[in-house]
Amino acid sequence: MQDDPIEYDERFALATSVNGAECAIERTWLLLPTGRVVATDPLGGRHDDLPAPFVQVVPAGRYRVDLLVMDGLIAAARLCIRDESAASWEQALPEHLRDGGDAEVAGYDVNAGTGCFTDEQTFRRLSEESGSGWQLTLLEDLAWMRDGPTVIPRSEVDGSSGDEGDENVLVAFPSGEGDGTYRTWVGRTRGGEITCFVTDFLLHDA
Repeated sequence: MQDDPIEYDERFALATSVNGAECAIERTWLLLPTGRVVATDPLGGRHDDLPAPFVQVVPAGRYRVDLLVMDGLIAAARLCIRDESAASWEQALPEHLRDGGDAEVAGYDVNAGTGCFTDEQTFRRLSEESGSGWQLTLLEDLAWMRDGPTVIPRSEVDGSSGDEGDENVLVAFPSGEGDGTYRTWVGRTRGGEITCFVTDFLLHDA
């Protein structure tokens, strides 16, 4: 894991890698019913060991997700809360580290080559479902979508229909070159407001 964040705003704005190579940007949208953000491997964990949401909470709402694609691989994933540049960066800390846990373990482990952004409520409801149909859906979609997002719509979580049912409540994507431990960073404005969450898949030398 990297010790310090790099200049993510510039990388996404210019669609470039650290060494200046051109990248592509893939975009979609994510609904956060509670604003309690979760970043995790949606395929590699146990249903009885749910990932903790981050201590950095945002208003419930619909937010853009950007994927920085480098040579057909996802280099970084960004959940945009507001369209402003970050003046500072901090680690996104899971709630169990709120009271001074080891920041070195703040990254999430990927064992199935996949990362995601979602809401705590959404992930809990999906994990409570009998069977694993939503995970099979992700696996099937990820098998051919290697350089873009794969989504779970709200209709699969709570039975919503129409436009509400079509809202994405989980956005998944391949994790760089595969398994590993990846940190998520939080950008803040000079006034302390959250601008984004960025998971870095460490393709810095590509």
